Amino acid sequence: MKKTTLALVTSLATLTLAPSMANAADAPAKVKTCVGCHGQGGHSVVPNFPVLAGQHAAYIEKALKDFRDGFRRNATMQMFAKGLTDDEIKELAAYYSSQK
Repeated sequence: MKKTTLALVTSLATLTLAPSMANAADAPAKVKTCVGCHGQGGHSVVPNFPVLAGQHAAYIEKALKDFRDGFRRNATMQMFAKGLTDDEIKELAAYYSSQK
């Protein structure tokens, strides 16, 4: 009985952790700069910083391009977005939109 319970708990833990580990492995390199404000996987716990997880990719992509190109003003976001290429922005948008 103990072995069955342990196997079940191990299986559940693996199923629970597997998606987050896979998502972390699939994260674009630039995600590291976002974590400080927007949290791990886009789950911000600070009201001043929006949650990015599950947001529409097109919205994230447009917002980042607007920050980068100066159409949307926020000194912090402009500083981070100014060095992003269109491909990096697409990768970030796809990553955050895929987060639960």
